[in-house]
Amino acid sequence: MGRSAKLELLRRIVPLFLAVLGIVGATTFMTLLSGALCIAAGIGMYCALPQSKMPNGAVRPVIQPSVLVTDAIGFGVGVPLFSASLLGAGMSTGVAGFWLFFILMLPASLSIVFFMVAVRSETSWVRFFGNGFEVTQLGLTARVRYTDLNAMRIRQVHLARGLGWLSGLFDGNGRKRVSMLGSSEDSKTFVFIANSGTEFLVPSEGIPDLQRVLIGMDRAGVELPEGISERERKKIRRVRERMYRKPEDDETVTGCGTGSGVGKETGTGSDTVPLDVARIAETVRKYREQQV
Repeated sequence: MGRSAKLELLRRIVPLFLAVLGIVGATTFMTLLSGALCIAAGIGMYCALPQSKMPNGAVRPVIQPSVLVTDAIGFGVGVPLFSASLLGAGMSTGVAGFWLFFILMLPASLSIVFFMVAVRSETSWVRFFGNGFEVTQLGLTARVRYTDLNAMRIRQVHLARGLGWLSGLFDGNGRKRVSMLGSSEDSKTFVFIANSGTEFLVPSEGIPDLQRVLIGMDRAGVELPEGISERERKKIRRVRERMYRKPEDDETVTGCGTGSGVGKETGTGSDTVPLDVARIAETVRKYREQQV
């Protein structure tokens, strides 16, 4: 997890702690005003801390519901359940207080899952260049050149209904698999396989210009995926040859005219220079004679 992802997680955990402290404190050892100030401080921190910004040209996976709704669900689950577990454990005695705390703490921890989904969406994106791509997940960036790719495959991904927003969190957070999947239940996914064996999963909606990517891969010598027709392959190669053809010698410029023509122009210039010098010398000589 990178610095930006840690900051985004802190932007949610600290307000959650302050809200729980305000509710529990106002009920037990604090005044109502102090509890309200704790809750207000949590809201202010959530709004005031800077958010992660995407670089130009980057595309991030889209989740449904949105980040704000996901955060609202996380706070809606965590604040009342964490507060109830602490208050129940404090007011109960013996084993009953322990079990009440344990039973309420488990569902309350689901708020962290919602927060991680939001953090991943805010700090993960992909950006393509002419010679490769850059993947940032949870604030950690990996840059891959097309020449470092071993193969590319097209895979149709089917996700369980209503659970698409969880796919990116649990699918591809390791070193050998990086996933940019969003919340779409049915998506055509491009799998980029590096020479090191690492797989990068990018949905088709995350690639703004697929033809440009395929041209860059074809130029780097990477075999195009099987899902592309032969007609499309030929079209990609034609476009690539037009875009990256070698500069040709401009024969019409270097070879225009005849050798005699060029020599005549040079010769005319060389004959004119001594004649002009003689005329200037004669003019100066006559001027000096008149002065004498």
